[in-house]
Amino acid sequence: MTTTEPIGAPRAPAETASQGGAAFDRVDPISEAAVKGITARTVSGAAWLVAARLGTRAIDFVTLLLLANVLLPGDFGMVAVALTLVQIIEAILEIPVGQVLVRSHTITRDLLDAAFTIGLLRGIVLAVVIAICAEPFAILYHDVRLAPLICFLGVAPAARGLTSPAMTHFAKAIDFRRDLLIELSGKVATLGCSVSLAVATRSYWAIAFGTVAGPMAMLLLSYAFAPYRPRLSLAQWRAFAHFVGWSTAAQLVNALNWQIGRLLLGRFVSKADLGAYSLALDIAGLPEQSIVRPIGRPLLSAFAALQHDHQRLVAAYARTTNSILTIGLPVMLGLSLLAEPAVRLALGAKWQPSWPILQWLALAVIPPLLTAPLGSLAMVLGRTEIFLRRNLIELAVSAPLFLTGAYFYGTYGVVAAHLVIGTAMAFTSTMLVRRLTHIPVHRQLSGSWRTACAGGGLTLVLLALRPYLHGLTGLSLAVGLIACAAIAVASYAALLLLLWRLDGEPPGIEATLTRWVAASWPTITRRASGA
Repeated sequence: MTTTEPIGAPRAPAETASQGGAAFDRVDPISEAAVKGITARTVSGAAWLVAARLGTRAIDFVTLLLLANVLLPGDFGMVAVALTLVQIIEAILEIPVGQVLVRSHTITRDLLDAAFTIGLLRGIVLAVVIAICAEPFAILYHDVRLAPLICFLGVAPAARGLTSPAMTHFAKAIDFRRDLLIELSGKVATLGCSVSLAVATRSYWAIAFGTVAGPMAMLLLSYAFAPYRPRLSLAQWRAFAHFVGWSTAAQLVNALNWQIGRLLLGRFVSKADLGAYSLALDIAGLPEQSIVRPIGRPLLSAFAALQHDHQRLVAAYARTTNSILTIGLPVMLGLSLLAEPAVRLALGAKWQPSWPILQWLALAVIPPLLTAPLGSLAMVLGRTEIFLRRNLIELAVSAPLFLTGAYFYGTYGVVAAHLVIGTAMAFTSTMLVRRLTHIPVHRQLSGSWRTACAGGGLTLVLLALRPYLHGLTGLSLAVGLIACAAIAVASYAALLLLLWRLDGEPPGIEATLTRWVAASWPTITRRASGA
């Protein structure tokens, strides 16, 4: 963006289309009752999305386990190399049409038509660019099988960009129940297609067909839930132009940041080693994709409703950050500390090289949780130039680290780079939050001390229990893992609640959950006694 307005400065009374979309009228400060209503709808919307993402990631995990037991690490490595190019091009050409529609004061037919037309044009350009790049990419990686595989995989991002724009009506109302059904249906299609083909062919093409089947099913279902008759029109293209320019530049850099590890490893290690790394990276990313990313959509709607009340917006950001960390920290710590027995149980001996990678990659996901809602906050405040700035900093840090790590140390060099980059970018993001909200960095971090202490307790519990899992196999190992996880989570929750009470019971996720339990307990006990 070319605006010279300081980041975090008060917003103008209204924003024109050239500043990101339809105009926003000045509104009076939001009442407390309105804030509570927004909070309730946001929590409900987030719950539906998290439930949907947990369900879809559970299906993803089952699919991953079944495929890992049928196919070889080299098959995963082959598809990982092909998907690297496809996902980079998809990310570069990503256009946040949904966010622009949600941010608009009124979603008109012209806006929907423009969103669909832009999505269609993007899909055509994406397919052409992927087809042009496929053959040179295959030559670069010395494998002629990559070219047709890349071209076929390009169908998936094109389908994702053509979903019904009318689904945005539900997003703006913070109602994501239909998203749950659509995502679950898409993952079931992926599971059925990929696993059946894997059993029949024992080929990496099973993964490719599953990758395409899911988005195609979701595309069809989106029009069933949100009927919309496509009409080509760019009458309202200016509503998207501002975000498209900065988004494209930011996505170009972000795409390189996202896939540079796989790109470099594909050049310096075997496809089997790349497959082990890719599998570990996918598993380490499941909790973040299941919990953090789904929350972003209702957050955007909630932050948009609070954008004219800076104090409440900042408070909502702080509470959301602490809630995400409180939920995400025990999951990532548990995944790291129980990586070896979990891989031994679920994937078998041929995937044992992946568990040390998973152990450290899970830890690398923790620092970014400290500023997870930054994207939604920047979008609502119209400060999308922050994305490009952050991504450029990350590229400057990650490119030399990944290159050095991959060249000299292979997979573990890249894993070490992930740890350094995650920590560095978490600190960078806190500085950007300070510019947006004027909250000092130490205040941003001070609210997480209870979660950090409870996480330390969980770590000690798992370190004490983990030796009991050595030598176990099959059902006994599964029961042992479940028992360890349950004891650790109970210890974490008890310690977190104790620290919250000692801290004077401040507002936050602990207070929200305590009130919910207190309100629900009579109903639970009544139903239990009736049963």
